[in-house]
Amino acid sequence: MKSADREAMMMLDDIEQAVHDLRRIYPASVNAANSVKVGSSSTGVPIRASGISDPTGEAAIDPRRQRRQSNIKKARREIKSALTSSHQALSHVMRAADK
Repeated sequence: MKSADREAMMMLDDIEQAVHDLRRIYPASVNAANSVKVGSSSTGVPIRASGISDPTGEAAIDPRRQRRQSNIKKARREIKSALTSSHQALSHVMRAADK
């Protein structure tokens, strides 16, 4: 086996490990991205001109939550891309093995 082939086999091992890690971490990441923590304290100066506090709305527009949601969206896109690339690689390997 050529060194390029050994390297390809090592990359396949890395892909297997990455898939294992994704399966383990992804659900917790989605839960964290979707969680909305509403503050229980209404002390302090009201931010809105009306003086009515809206903790749920503030949590929904929290930049940290938006960043987490954006990262989950990027992860979904990359997972889809990885699947497509894996299918293409499998197709090429099958064509190479065709006799």
